Amino acid sequence: MLYYLLRLLFRVANRFYFRTFQVKGVENIPEKGPVFFVANHPSAFMDPIVIATITNRRLFFLAKGALFEGRFAQWILPKFNMIPIFRSSETPGQGKKNKEIFSICYKHLAKGGAILAFPEGISVTERKLKKIQSGTARICLGAEAENNFALDLKIITVGLNFSDPHTFYSDAFINVDQAIHVSDFYEAYKQDPFKGAHALTDEIRRHLETQVVAIEDAEEDKLVARIEAIYKSQLLLELGQSPKEMADDFNTTKRIRDSVRHFKATEPKRVQEFKKEIETYLHQIERLKLNDKHIKGVGSASPALDAIKSAFYLLLGLPFFFFGFLNNYLPFRLPFWAATLITRRPDFFGSIALTMGTFAFLLFYALQIWLVNMYFSDWRITLGYAITLPISGLFAFFYYRRFKDLRGKWRIFSLFYRKTQYVAALISKRQHIVDELTRGKDDFIKHNNPIT
Repeated sequence: MLYYLLRLLFRVANRFYFRTFQVKGVENIPEKGPVFFVANHPSAFMDPIVIATITNRRLFFLAKGALFEGRFAQWILPKFNMIPIFRSSETPGQGKKNKEIFSICYKHLAKGGAILAFPEGISVTERKLKKIQSGTARICLGAEAENNFALDLKIITVGLNFSDPHTFYSDAFINVDQAIHVSDFYEAYKQDPFKGAHALTDEIRRHLETQVVAIEDAEEDKLVARIEAIYKSQLLLELGQSPKEMADDFNTTKRIRDSVRHFKATEPKRVQEFKKEIETYLHQIERLKLNDKHIKGVGSASPALDAIKSAFYLLLGLPFFFFGFLNNYLPFRLPFWAATLITRRPDFFGSIALTMGTFAFLLFYALQIWLVNMYFSDWRITLGYAITLPISGLFAFFYYRRFKDLRGKWRIFSLFYRKTQYVAALISKRQHIVDELTRGKDDFIKHNNPIT
């Protein structure tokens, strides 16, 4: 009962925390029968929460044995369907317990259960895949071996792609692939269980590599991110893709990554010169406390009219902003403050904020609704207040973003009239960067699709 209640809460929380929450391939998840989910691990316990909310299967989670230290942890964690797995690097001397854990997994899978594991073994917020550990493959093959390879156990790989899991109103794209049938590795396992497990591990990695944007080099990742910031929205339109579809966004990022790799290998000097140019441009606008959208907006058809419209919106919406701000500020901010105090690990920040935020809003809203009902003793006022709480909170958030955007617009207009030549040079530099990116795109397309 607790599991299903929490899953419902987090399903709602996901829709509020993320601006876009899209799942591709959910139909690949078997409705019944044994299944083993494996996923990349960019954001600590946000990852199992997200995966649990996209399936109706009741999941059991393989977690670090180190988390189970202490009587309270040993009592509470199993109630959340968590099963300890021990690694010698983290819990020396306890690896022998895994034999019993594996046996528990075998029995659970034999009953048609579902298990989730993160075979990278570590959570790091980077666009890369770490080494895939063989434990998942050994459990799956062991479960099949105990049942004469008649279980029909399936491995479902899940690619978790977050624009920034630690920032409210970011994007999430969950990419579910077609099943890997463990029985396909029967012959390899029969000949050599060790080699069979490694063959299955390699297959898991091949699947995950297609489901995430994997960029091994940090400098390359930085360049890809900068190109995305300046050019991706335009590139999506040029390629006939929809900016609202996360699958299109995902594939476009992979194209940018592939093109950067191509030019690094074929024209490294061109890449270095372009990298220097884009870094200079971004450094200049950062010094002015602006972003690329502000420079891009100067070239729009009616920037002054847009600014005036925004000013009227802010003026008329001010009372509604104050209402939303006063009723939502504490439950919104407290989880982020708590996350800052609790951990310094960036991969845990978003997880803590999402989890604590879910319960903070639940508690604060319940208290506020109770107080309003006590004061007015009118169910119609209480109901109306309850409905306006989340609506006003979202309005206050968007209002503040609009205010920041307008502040940036006024700053760029002020600079434009005080330092016309300097701003004009920035606009020209941005256009040159976009032109270079367009030429690069055309060259990359010609290379991959030569006319015959």
